[in-house]
Amino acid sequence: MFMSEPVIEDSYQISLQNIRHHSQHIHLGIEILFVIRGEVEVLVNQDSWRLAENDLLLINANDVHTVKGHEDNVVLLLQIPLGSIEQLYQDIHVCYFDCHSSKEDNGLYLLFDQIRQLLAEILIAHYQEQDGSELEINSLIYKLVTLLIRNFKTTHLGQNRFIEMKDERIRDILTFIEKNYRKQMSFEEIAKRQYLSLYYLSRYFKQAVGVSFSQYVKQIRLKSAVHELLYTDHNIMKVSLNNGFPNVKAFNKAFKEMYNQTPAEYRGLHKKEPFQEVNNISEQYTLVNSPHFLIELSKYISQKDQNVSVKESGVSAVHINLPQEPVLVRDKAQRLLVIGQLEYALNEEVQAELKLIQEQLHFEYAYFTNLFSPTFTTIDPLLQIGGPYYKIDALFNEFQKLGLIPFISVEIEKEVVSCPDYIKMLDEFLQHAVSYFGDAFVGKWQFELVFSEWDQTARTFYQQYFQTVKKRASTAKVGVHVPFSLEKGLSVPVTEFLKQMDQFDLVCFSCNPNEQVDFTDMDNSSFKGVKDYIKKSCIELKANLSSAGLAGTPIYLTNWNTLYGNTVNLSGTFFRSALIFKDMLDVIKEISGLGFWIDTHSLEKCNMDNENIAMNGIALLYYYQIKRPAFFNMQLIAKIGLEILAEGEDFVLTKGKQGYQLAIYNNSYVNPTYSVESFFLSSLTKEKKIMISGLPSGTYQIRKYILDRNNGAFYFNWLNLNQQYIYDQEIITYLKQRAYPDLQIYEENIDSELLLQSTLTLNAIHLIEIRPLG
Repeated sequence: MFMSEPVIEDSYQISLQNIRHHSQHIHLGIEILFVIRGEVEVLVNQDSWRLAENDLLLINANDVHTVKGHEDNVVLLLQIPLGSIEQLYQDIHVCYFDCHSSKEDNGLYLLFDQIRQLLAEILIAHYQEQDGSELEINSLIYKLVTLLIRNFKTTHLGQNRFIEMKDERIRDILTFIEKNYRKQMSFEEIAKRQYLSLYYLSRYFKQAVGVSFSQYVKQIRLKSAVHELLYTDHNIMKVSLNNGFPNVKAFNKAFKEMYNQTPAEYRGLHKKEPFQEVNNISEQYTLVNSPHFLIELSKYISQKDQNVSVKESGVSAVHINLPQEPVLVRDKAQRLLVIGQLEYALNEEVQAELKLIQEQLHFEYAYFTNLFSPTFTTIDPLLQIGGPYYKIDALFNEFQKLGLIPFISVEIEKEVVSCPDYIKMLDEFLQHAVSYFGDAFVGKWQFELVFSEWDQTARTFYQQYFQTVKKRASTAKVGVHVPFSLEKGLSVPVTEFLKQMDQFDLVCFSCNPNEQVDFTDMDNSSFKGVKDYIKKSCIELKANLSSAGLAGTPIYLTNWNTLYGNTVNLSGTFFRSALIFKDMLDVIKEISGLGFWIDTHSLEKCNMDNENIAMNGIALLYYYQIKRPAFFNMQLIAKIGLEILAEGEDFVLTKGKQGYQLAIYNNSYVNPTYSVESFFLSSLTKEKKIMISGLPSGTYQIRKYILDRNNGAFYFNWLNLNQQYIYDQEIITYLKQRAYPDLQIYEENIDSELLLQSTLTLNAIHLIEIRPLG
């Protein structure tokens, strides 16, 4: 039985040719033309290129093209089948490369020199046929394709037909189909990827797309098959297998249902000229076998002696056509400032930190535990005049002045089990609070109960707690903190608890992807598994809650983290702002709010039981109010607008009150150990070019904020002090002044298009504000 695996060309094809004419045709892989002598004219789709000696041009898979030779030309042609790359790089079928040597004056000449050298090495190895030549050739081809992927891969977002879809899950499914329609693909696989049941996904897909999954896949495959029928001489069996059909019979049946004729009949009626593949056109070119040209090609390899090495940083380009309407208008997420135990807020340093953070970041909630700590018990007779809640009142007064609303977490095992009168104490406090602060303020408070057991005792207590709060402040919100993981979901006892109780105003959870990582593993795959872990967890929790009857319930991610360094040194050297920024950007689309710890000291005190230095949380400040990179992350994300115009893996373009905002980030999920080696840091640096089309003409002010290990990370400035202890005011002041993102400001006259370029080091963020003037 034939399976739907492509049978496209098995191996590369390379040759030297004297070209007279190659008629209109396509390849199912990429083709590179390198002119050694003379000139040729190439027509690719609607674009015409005149190539002279030393010129290079890459023709993408499925691009219809014609080649006409001028003078006594010699051209090196290399064809690379996508199937030979797919096993190692699955996205190769959706790659589009923008590679032609007319761009050399844009600073890419070293890259083109490296391509010429690789092509020369491949051809010479091909003709020498020494022992191991095929291994050498394939190694060189992989190196060449890697160079193309990292430096010439281009995304045309303005032409992406899925970009305007509001439903991110459907966009993900359709993109997956586009990438994999040539392979065996099942509905069950899609459902598993999306954590959905087959029945639900079937209805969901048809409602969103308009046709069933099988009908949609069939349409995609047939569209590709028609292209191959018209522009190649592949037989019907090869066309069917190349496009995901299990056999010719299935292909003929599907084709006839859509076009009312067989593939052979369709080809006979619509193929108006004898389109052929290049390697079948013997009368239109002559193979060049003269050793002279191998000697001539060796001049390109001689550049190796100059030790010219091109940094492995990727140069990728994105073209964005501004849409008429935003792709998504996101809600503004609520932010929780995590203090730890409430009594920490009595500390003068913490109070100063609260003031600093609220002046610059404006959080909505103060999140804390242990409301009724013995610390707040009034013993001093002079203070007893103020009542039993004097100290709590003072703290809450300060919160209110700073614009913070209490978000009270109650850890049942630590706070309630040893206090049989807890509900009575809560009732008395709330009665006092309403009298002291007023209904308006207390009505905004939020309460989270953290259970370790989910039995009948827990149900009874939750009901009592919920009713007590609502009796005193009906608009206050009460909910639970659920133990949840992406791998296990919600446990049966928790699910039953949620189903039996219908009194949940909110649900909180924590998420730390590092629990899945083996930091002693040299293999990088486990670290890459952290990517999108937070986002997937939020989506899966929403689905679990929906199944439990809590669809639409606000969700708060109170404690979370990205990939981190798990030792004292690595926690500082592994710069990760891009990881934090990307996770924040993804998460705020899915949930109602997320938490950040106020400072490192509070975070460490609340995680003293953890073996690793890194914790279940991200802190905004270090000691002495020194700002950590996460602080600047919050400032940058506050600058981006709510209207998302375009978004990719490493950028987002938004629109706000002051114009447009483009955030570019180099989010790298690698072993943090590599961050202390300059070689790996250099190899992970990326070059990004973004062309924005459709901007209103006029003068704009461009503000570029750079947050990376050299701009905004105090730890590296501390290292420059030979790791001196932070013990005097001069060192503290120095570190505070040095740890800031870089800011570059200039003006640009824009006539519809704006080209922006950034070099991003490991996990760096560049935020570019495009502000119209006048």
